[in-house]
Amino acid sequence: MADFDDIYYIKQIKNGHTDAFVHIVRRYERMVFTIVRKIVFSHADAEDIVQEVFIKAFQALDKFREESGFATWLYRITYNTTISELRKRKHEFTAIEDHFSNIADNDISDTIDEVSTEDKLKHLDSVLKKMPPDDALLITMFYMNNHSVQDISQITGNSIANVKVKLHRIRKFMNFEINKLIQQ
Repeated sequence: MADFDDIYYIKQIKNGHTDAFVHIVRRYERMVFTIVRKIVFSHADAEDIVQEVFIKAFQALDKFREESGFATWLYRITYNTTISELRKRKHEFTAIEDHFSNIADNDISDTIDEVSTEDKLKHLDSVLKKMPPDDALLITMFYMNNHSVQDISQITGNSIANVKVKLHRIRKFMNFEINKLIQQ
């Protein structure tokens, strides 16, 4: 069977062949689940949100104008749906801007270089769980999924300058928190 591109399936769906949506789901379910799972720690909750993402994508498919890639469009739906669901559940997180914007870069210790990779990953996971979901997702998109600042801007609706500032503050926060964990 030939593997068609996203636009082919989208046109099929828009022309009434809704069963073609299964190809979209199969192609993107792992990506969507990975994004959601980075900021939702319960496997069951992540599965529920993934299902909600695909329902919203299907319902909004007529609004996809092919101005950006389909994956970027779906990424944005995933981002917005996940953040919205977490806000509904009212998780409490500390805003990074409130505590770390005034710390000078050279005031942050570099003891992280003295720790094993395994410990770094353990501490990184711990710090990611403390962060607000949208900040954790920014870091994930930039470092783990290799999205450019411009892509992240498009996905989140933030300006490019705002994305750069947020990434800088998040890195400061993460460095500070990891160093705190190392020194314990």
